[in-house]
Amino acid sequence: MPGKIVSLYINDVSLRLMVTRGKRIATLAEAPLDTSLADIDTKEKEAQLAEKIRRLFQLNKVSAKRIILGLSGLHCLTRPLVLPQLPRAMLKEAIIRESQRVLPMPIDQLYLSWQLISTLEDKLYVYIIALPREMADMVIRVVNQAGYKPYLMDIKPMALARLSRESNVVVVDVQDKEFDIVIIADNIPQPVRTVAFPSEALSLEEKFDIIEDDLKRTIQFYNKNNADKAIQPETTLLVSGELAAAPELYEPLAKELGLKAELLVSPLKSVKELDAANYLVNVGLTLKEIPKEAGPMLPNINVLPSPYQPKQVSMGQLMAVPAVAIAIALVVMMIMTVQNTAANISSLNNQVTTNNFTLEKNQTQKKFLMNSITDLESKIDSADAQYTVYTNAFIDMNKSGNLMNTDLYTTVDKVVDELHLVVLTHAADQINIQGNTSSEQLVLEYVRDLLATDRFDEITILNITRNVSYGEDDEEIVDYSFSLRCYLKDGRP
Repeated sequence: MPGKIVSLYINDVSLRLMVTRGKRIATLAEAPLDTSLADIDTKEKEAQLAEKIRRLFQLNKVSAKRIILGLSGLHCLTRPLVLPQLPRAMLKEAIIRESQRVLPMPIDQLYLSWQLISTLEDKLYVYIIALPREMADMVIRVVNQAGYKPYLMDIKPMALARLSRESNVVVVDVQDKEFDIVIIADNIPQPVRTVAFPSEALSLEEKFDIIEDDLKRTIQFYNKNNADKAIQPETTLLVSGELAAAPELYEPLAKELGLKAELLVSPLKSVKELDAANYLVNVGLTLKEIPKEAGPMLPNINVLPSPYQPKQVSMGQLMAVPAVAIAIALVVMMIMTVQNTAANISSLNNQVTTNNFTLEKNQTQKKFLMNSITDLESKIDSADAQYTVYTNAFIDMNKSGNLMNTDLYTTVDKVVDELHLVVLTHAADQINIQGNTSSEQLVLEYVRDLLATDRFDEITILNITRNVSYGEDDEEIVDYSFSLRCYLKDGRP
């Protein structure tokens, strides 16, 4: 379990900071903003916001430099996509093309992030999140200027949806300048709406009229386009933000829509003095690092744009290093052997020349010298044959080394999130794998991905063992260890 986790949520109204240690909230802090993010259009205003962030951290004695960053969902776009089965190399291009078709903004004005959710009936189910480039660049630039570096990022509606413990639910959050509506069906948020209020001076009752109308239209739109998965009676309506303090407003609305109303709450522990009700976005951001405490929502995308993500060396590259070192050592040994053999051939040829000269001078030694010549010629033939053997072995070793390196790279490259390899051995015709993971489904997904590479004739799951341990407060922690035997094809691509 992660130790200290620091999350920062930035919207047009305030900065909200949360620090957790394990599953317990340690610090909550907020600072108001004088200027909305859309109005920060100069270097001076960026510097002022960076100083506010720095002061918020300093006043609360938060020293961490790596943070999880959250942004409002305004102007952000989310979509579930359905694609035909495609080779992995073509998936990125297919997602970009389909996004260009379905998104209402030019793709070059957006940062696009996606996650493959499932593969069913020869179709790929993908979830995408798109951020406005200009806004994302500005916020990340300001956070970096303040001295902090985001390593994970998410938008507010997705962070809130992560708190739901149900697979089918409606989430409504109301804040000063905006409100969010998220309908989650079969663990997938669709649709997701973030709407700005037309005025900042509206009372809660005036805001509620707008929310009620938009919620009804959103549910009607969803049911019309998803008749086979329409929202069922008694589905939970989760409420948070300003509306949470007004049950006289949201409870009659829930009853009218056939829903049951509940408050959205944090699964993290805290002392009474730290009320997380206004920091639920931060809680959702933190759960990206504590997935066991999150709800069953499937998308968990790091929307931090790729130019800002740290470059990492892949496990495949790390494993390739010892293989390359072994291959180099073998090549050096073979080169030395070939050189020695060539030197022997040259030396033997010199001896033949000397013996022929001696034969001409002394015919009395002809018989002896002829025998010597025959013996030397036999050695030359043997040396030539040995040279050929080592040359062919060198070529075969190069081919085998490349094939083995590709097998190992393919095996490690297909590792999915929350699945870890512990032991990996490569024999002539098979690869044996041992590892651990958080669920049996991830093992099956890993096996499917390996088979899809077309490098294996068969993959046998030798065992999947459920392991139970106990953590803080005697909490039961479950993981799974597994063993695979992968039979390699003779003519692998």
